[in-house]
Amino acid sequence: MKIQKRLLRSTASIWLIIGMTAILTLVIVALAVFNYNREVRYMEKVLGEKGGALIKSFEAGARAGRMSRFGTESRLQALIDATAELPNILYITLTDQSGKVIAHSNPEQIGEVFLTESQIKALSPTQNAQWKILEDNHIPNSFIVFKEFITLDSDRDQMRGYMMGNRMQNRTPDGVKRPRAHMGRMHTQQFQEGMTKPLIFIGLDIQPFVDAREEDIKIMASTSVVLLLVALGCMVSLVWVQAYQRSNKQLKDTQAFASEIVSNLPVGLVVVGPDGSITHFNKDAASLLGVEEKVVINRSVDEILPANIIKLSEDGASMETPITRELSLKAAGKIFPVNISVAPVVTDEGLHLGKIIILNDLTEIHRLQSEMRQREKMAAIGNLAAGIAHEVRNPLSSIKGFATYFAGLFDEGSENQKAAKVMISETERLNRVISELLEFTRPSDFKLEKADMNVVLDTVSRLLQQDAISKGIEIVTQVDQGLPQIQLDADRIVQALLNIGLNGIQAMESGGQLSINVRASGSSVLITVSDTGVGIPEENKANIFDPYFTTKNKGTGLGLAVVRKIVEGHGGSVDISSLEGKGTTFTISLI
Repeated sequence: MKIQKRLLRSTASIWLIIGMTAILTLVIVALAVFNYNREVRYMEKVLGEKGGALIKSFEAGARAGRMSRFGTESRLQALIDATAELPNILYITLTDQSGKVIAHSNPEQIGEVFLTESQIKALSPTQNAQWKILEDNHIPNSFIVFKEFITLDSDRDQMRGYMMGNRMQNRTPDGVKRPRAHMGRMHTQQFQEGMTKPLIFIGLDIQPFVDAREEDIKIMASTSVVLLLVALGCMVSLVWVQAYQRSNKQLKDTQAFASEIVSNLPVGLVVVGPDGSITHFNKDAASLLGVEEKVVINRSVDEILPANIIKLSEDGASMETPITRELSLKAAGKIFPVNISVAPVVTDEGLHLGKIIILNDLTEIHRLQSEMRQREKMAAIGNLAAGIAHEVRNPLSSIKGFATYFAGLFDEGSENQKAAKVMISETERLNRVISELLEFTRPSDFKLEKADMNVVLDTVSRLLQQDAISKGIEIVTQVDQGLPQIQLDADRIVQALLNIGLNGIQAMESGGQLSINVRASGSSVLITVSDTGVGIPEENKANIFDPYFTTKNKGTGLGLAVVRKIVEGHGGSVDISSLEGKGTTFTISLI
């Protein structure tokens, strides 16, 4: 799923770049086209204004030449020649409305058709200057500016003056007609009576503007490509930056998530760097080893970890696979079992970055295993007790009956009668043992009711009082003030406390003190029974609650087993702490 999401994000980024590139390309192309059209309009405006200004100057010169009927043609031709010599002017021509050339900067064109009549109508010349790019096979590509030549728009006499002037200018003083060698002479036959207004055309060379426009297009194309590449680079960089920021955020989130997981793992975790210093140490490891979490960072493992863990970590560092061992750890003044796992941290290139040490407290697991063994043992005893009760009690009744019969046959006080009474006593004791065993193995039926612990302790104290006085033992009871009533079977709790109290009294042969205290501890109630007797040897603590385990000559070994059964029947637990020669304390925890 994560790989699929990454592929989707990568594909989306590629399509995003493609889409943005396409949009940017369209924008740049649109701007280029807009700039091109603007350049064309600007060129047309400049050339049109230039042509219009030339025509106005030409018309002004022509008007000045009308002051005299003689020399008009020469003046007009001089204007055509002078104007045609200006830079970027291809030709100047005057035509009639049908398109025939009246005057031209090139004399060879006089009398020829400059434009057809249909082309003239399409242009629709007026008294205002207009322009058009003209493309024709017999006319060079040019930017023409045209209009009606208003200077020649005069009455009939004026036109005759022009024709007279033409005749005089074309003859010598002796009457010989001059050859038409002068450039741009007007065709005199064109000026006839009733002639319509002529048209003037100025052809401007557009090649410099075309070259400049092509150069601008090249520059524009280069600029557009550069802008496109720069913008594309910016977009790619932006996508990369966003991807980096997203990856960096994901990395930080992953690191925070991993750190939170590691910190809250229910096991101790120690991370050791390649130099042997501790780089990470969670709170469970600090609790197990009895050190402060912040103090151990960057310190050597030799200063913090016990020797057996260090040896195991050194063995695990030389192995490629993790190793696991169960060890006894001594820390914070106690010894408890732990499961130690050591795993090397190795990169794909085979570089060792350190090792990870995991410590798992097995105290609770061992306790549960012990309880499971105890339950299995109790189940076996229950089955044994049922068989004993059936197979032994019936013969015991017969034995007791015959012993009673024989005791009546012998004389009072005789040895035979005493032997018979001993037989009766032992038979009754054996029957009591069987009854206790049956009681111990029988499923408990607790009657839980709210009870006042002050009343419970008063009952226990009164029942133990006689035995305690006989041995010079003081009984001290204490209940926390404000302790609420709790749900329990008062009779069974009294029985459990009596069994513990009797064991304590029997352990104090030369007097002492028996203390019973009740106090609240969070959501639990703790009942502690302490004596100042001889204590319990360390090797007997593990078996103290086993049925029939006893160190007393007259004990049955069921007293503390019954205590455990009653306490566990209330959903609680019972623990023992003892020091030889100083006394023993039983702690009952009821939830």
